[in-house]
Amino acid sequence: MRKFVLIAAAIAAFSLPGRAAEPSKYERLFDALWHTVDDHFYDPNFIGHDWNAIGARYRAKLAAVRDDAAFAHLASAMLGELGTSHLYILPPKVSSASGTGIGVRWQIAAGQTIAAEIDPLSDARFAGLRLGDRLLSPYDDLVGARGSMASVTVEHCDGKRQALRIRRVAAFWPPVHPGFAWHIVSSGPGHSIGYLRIDRFDDGAAALADTAMDELKDTDALIIDIRENTGGNMSALRLASYFTGPAAPNIALLARDYLKALGHPLTAADIAKVPQVSGVYTTDGVQSAVGSHNGAMVFMSEDMGAKRYTKPVVVLIGSDTGSAAEGFAWAMRLHATAKFVGRKTEGALLSGVEFDLTDGWRVTVPVQGLWAPDGTDFRDRSVTPDIPVRWSRADICAGRDPDIARALSVLGAR
Repeated sequence: MRKFVLIAAAIAAFSLPGRAAEPSKYERLFDALWHTVDDHFYDPNFIGHDWNAIGARYRAKLAAVRDDAAFAHLASAMLGELGTSHLYILPPKVSSASGTGIGVRWQIAAGQTIAAEIDPLSDARFAGLRLGDRLLSPYDDLVGARGSMASVTVEHCDGKRQALRIRRVAAFWPPVHPGFAWHIVSSGPGHSIGYLRIDRFDDGAAALADTAMDELKDTDALIIDIRENTGGNMSALRLASYFTGPAAPNIALLARDYLKALGHPLTAADIAKVPQVSGVYTTDGVQSAVGSHNGAMVFMSEDMGAKRYTKPVVVLIGSDTGSAAEGFAWAMRLHATAKFVGRKTEGALLSGVEFDLTDGWRVTVPVQGLWAPDGTDFRDRSVTPDIPVRWSRADICAGRDPDIARALSVLGAR
C-alpha cells in the first residue's frame, strides 16, 4: 500500500496534564501514533468510542514503558480498544531480530494444532516435520528471531512423537506471485470443471482475471478458491463482474472527510448521490478516485456481456479469507448465484493505509469504510458458508481436501 510520511516535528503536542517539558522517545512516539489515528481513522466518531479518553488513559501508563516491546504492547492495547481490523502498530524493521515462525501454516482441527502447509524451502521440511503433524509444544515457542533455532515437539500421523530443532524463517509473505492459478479437469463431454485459486487481489489481478476467465469460459462448472486470500484492492471487482450480470453499483468506499461533512448517519439515499466509477483496479487508482471526490466513491461492477459466466459456481472460503477477498465474497453473495463452501471468513473488511511515525515505527490505519449500495455497513462483517465443512486431522494426514470434495458434490461431479 501507499505510504504517507508523517513528520513528527509537525505534530502538535498531545496536551494532557503532567506532560514533561522534554518529551521522552516514547512520549514523542505515542503523540505521533495518537495523532495519526486521530487524523486519519475513517470514522470521525470512532465507531462510538471516545478516542480522547482512550488516549489519556494510555498516555498515563507511559511512565512504565522502558523498551520497544513494552511500547508495542501498550500501543497495541490502545488500538485494540477500537475493536476494528486494519489498525495495528509496526515496530522498526530489524531483519535479524524480527519475530517469525518456522515456515508452517497451522490449522485448528478438533481443538488440535495441525501442520496444514509447509513452505518447500523451509528448514521444517528438511528437519522432518510433515503435513498432519500435531503440535505438542507451546505455539508461542515457534516465534523468535529470524535464523534462530526453535525446539518443536510433534506427533506424527502414525502416533510417534519426535522432538525437532527447526530454524526460524520468514515465509508466506510476500505471497506467491502471481496470486492466480487455474486448471481444468474433464471427464468427458459436458463434464469439465475449472479450478481457480486466488491468493491475492493486488495490482495486475484484473488482467489475470481476464486471462483466467478466457481459458475457463467453456467449463461446465467452476470452483473459486479464496481460502488463503488475505486481501488486496478493488481488482477483485473485475473478477466478480464475470458472475454478477449488468453493470451496477457494488461497493461504496467512504473516507473520513465525506463522513464528517455528511453530519448524519449514512443512508442509501446518501450513497445514491456519490459519484460512480468502474474499471479502477490499482491501489493508487482507488485512492486517487476516492480522494478526488471529497472522500467518497461508488465502484461499479462491469457488464461483461457475452463473456459473463453463467454455469454453476462454488466459492471456497475459510478463516484466512480477509479484506478485499471478503469484498469479493460479498459481491458474489449479493449479486451472483454462487454457493459458498468452507468456514466463516476472517471478518476484516476495511481499507487500510500504512503511515510512518518516528524512529522507524509505523502504523496501519483504516482510512476508508465499505458499504453496500443499500447502506449496509460491511465493516469487518464475515461471510458465512452455505455449506459448512469441518476438517479433521485424518483428512490432512491422508491428503484429503474436504472443502473441494464437498464442492464437487454440490456440482454433481462426484
